Amino acid sequence: MQHRLHSGPRSNLSFIGTGVRLEGSLLFSGKFLVAGELRGELHGDGELEIAQTGMAEGEIHTNELVNSGRTKGSILVANRVEFKAGCHHQGRVAAPKILIDPEAKFEGKLIMPDAAPTPVPSPWISKKRLQIAAGLVLFLAAGIATTAISRESPDYLHNIWKRLDVIWEARVAEWLKPGEPKNMKLRVEELQRRYISEAALLESKGEFENAAVSLRKALTLKGSRQNVARYRLAKILAQQNHASKAIREVQSLLQRTPGHIEGMILLGDLYVRSGQLSKALEIYREAYLREPEDIVLKRRLQLVEARVRSVRPESAKPAEEAPDPTQVLINAERFISSKDPARAVNLLRGAIEKAPDNARFHFLLGAALVQMNRRSEAIRAYEKVVSLSPDWLDGYIRLGALLESNGRDKDAIALYQRATGFDSNDIEMKIRIAKLHRSRERNKTAQKILLDLLKENPRSSRVLVELGVFLWETGQTEESKKMFFQVLEIDKDSAPALNRLAWFHRRDKESLDHAIKLSKRSLEIQPDTPAYLDTLAELYYRNGESVKALPLIQRAIELDPGSRYFRLQLEKFKRASRK
Repeated sequence: MQHRLHSGPRSNLSFIGTGVRLEGSLLFSGKFLVAGELRGELHGDGELEIAQTGMAEGEIHTNELVNSGRTKGSILVANRVEFKAGCHHQGRVAAPKILIDPEAKFEGKLIMPDAAPTPVPSPWISKKRLQIAAGLVLFLAAGIATTAISRESPDYLHNIWKRLDVIWEARVAEWLKPGEPKNMKLRVEELQRRYISEAALLESKGEFENAAVSLRKALTLKGSRQNVARYRLAKILAQQNHASKAIREVQSLLQRTPGHIEGMILLGDLYVRSGQLSKALEIYREAYLREPEDIVLKRRLQLVEARVRSVRPESAKPAEEAPDPTQVLINAERFISSKDPARAVNLLRGAIEKAPDNARFHFLLGAALVQMNRRSEAIRAYEKVVSLSPDWLDGYIRLGALLESNGRDKDAIALYQRATGFDSNDIEMKIRIAKLHRSRERNKTAQKILLDLLKENPRSSRVLVELGVFLWETGQTEESKKMFFQVLEIDKDSAPALNRLAWFHRRDKESLDHAIKLSKRSLEIQPDTPAYLDTLAELYYRNGESVKALPLIQRAIELDPGSRYFRLQLEKFKRASRK
């Protein structure tokens, strides 16, 4: 169960002290300082400050925020947010005013909605446009006067009108139109975004009824943010104790998007609140199958299971109960992580006999069989996973990797294409398809897939890296370099781009020092990466510093002992160091 704490205005400053850890929802007013750790939701109408020692994970709704610590999740601020030097935020931020110090680290999306709750339409004509129109009238009058005075041919006036018409269409007419997108789909998207941003501001001010009205307006539009609007509406209804209405909204959301984890958790919470423990248990278990690493979700599941067991009469117990799914999963994960896969296999096969439709049992069974190098059996286990949970993408990834390792590229491509049907925006699946086409020497097909992905995701460093690697592998070196430079413009800490650009410089003796710096930076970001260690070792070798190359390639061999290439590199560096 989630606990809700109230921090009232009885003192000028309320705070969570250093060393204090809280989980749940917290409401505050006035000034509030977080110097400890909070996991959950934080709602307030005052000033919130995250200290350097503070950490907050979850949704934050407040009037003003000053962040000097670590935050993760969505931040909705009614007035002003400031990210101080040394802070680190991961997630979405919506606020009218946003200040980010150059030394702050931000990973996510910034949204700066209008300050006014309702978007004010742009005036049809501004002062500047009026001046332009007046100038054109004067120009027209001068042209007519000139024609009358000079008594030129009748075509002269016609030519002036024709030229003015061209100027008007090319330069002026567009300025006099309101700044709405011409494309109807874009207009719908923009209007839906405005309603959702408006609702966020109203919610942060405590105007929940008005926020719900804005979200309902957003839902009437067939834009891409339907799920966001419906989930937020359900949360507002839940906060207002309209449980039955909130349940209907979440059920509608899950019909549209069955794998929406936040929606599943919210539905489980609503079932618990309304006393429907068996339904809550069912939805929590389904969510846990998708997110087994979520500690808060696991705790919710255990609490509800304990409550369900406590209300069952002893006489109703069957002679032989089915295994407790949560405990089976926890024990199996422990056996796998401790490199004892045989015990995990025995435990899971026993559980599958009594619960054959539990996809998570089959998923962990596949993982244990892979550890035992029983790949054919593992393939069958993962095939069962995707048949039981056809929208569980991780099952497709595991199964596809096994099919690839068995040389069944064609089957893997078909599997990944099937997976993209459940999420057309899944970049990883499409990249895997492109790589498989590349391995089958279908370079044109692979390149087309990657270029189409780049059109859809022009700011995706993941896509740019893969396209850069593809271009390099197919001998298009200059085009490949351009891709990696674009990656660094988007993400200056992209280790793959830094390593690849360093490798490009290995033949250029004048640029070796710069290449070494790039390579060192890649290893600072992703230490103990064998390929990156080899790059730096090769650069030292070409710079006449083979002694420095030896420990690097030796470490690469420790990390990847099966690589023959690294051993050949070691022999090369040894010979050079003896000279």
